Amino acid sequence: MRLLTCCALLCLSVVVLAGCGASGPETCTVTGTVTFNGSPLAQGNILFTPEDGRGVPDPGKIKDGKYKLEVKPGRKKVEVHAEREVGEVDPVMGQRPRRSYIPPKYNIQTELTAEVTPDGKNDFTFKLVGPEPE
Repeated sequence: MRLLTCCALLCLSVVVLAGCGASGPETCTVTGTVTFNGSPLAQGNILFTPEDGRGVPDPGKIKDGKYKLEVKPGRKKVEVHAEREVGEVDPVMGQRPRRSYIPPKYNIQTELTAEVTPDGKNDFTFKLVGPEPE
C-alpha cells in the first residue's frame, strides 16, 4: 500500500511540474537592424524593457547590425550598448581598456521605443547617430 501511495504521489508531482513550465508568458520574435552613423553596428547588445518599468527586460545580441530575440508583448523602451577598445594595453590586465561609445540617449537615458505585438511584424530599425569615440 505504501508503494502504491508513493507511486501515485510521484505521478501527480510529474503532472503538476510539467504544467508549470508550459504556461509561461507569451513572447514574440523581434528582429531588426541597428546602425551607428550610417554603418551597421558591428556588435553590441540590445535590451527591450517594459515602458511601465514592470517586468524583466528581454536582452539580445547585435551582430553585423542585425538582431533577433524573443520579447514579451507591450510598449518597450529600447537600449543599445556597444564598446570599443581604447588606449594602450594595460600591463597588469594584458589587454586594452574598453569604453562605451553609444550616446546615453540610446541606452541609460534612452529615447528609443518599440511596440511589440503578438500579431505584428515586430521588425524595428534603429538609426543611431552621435560623436565618434575619442
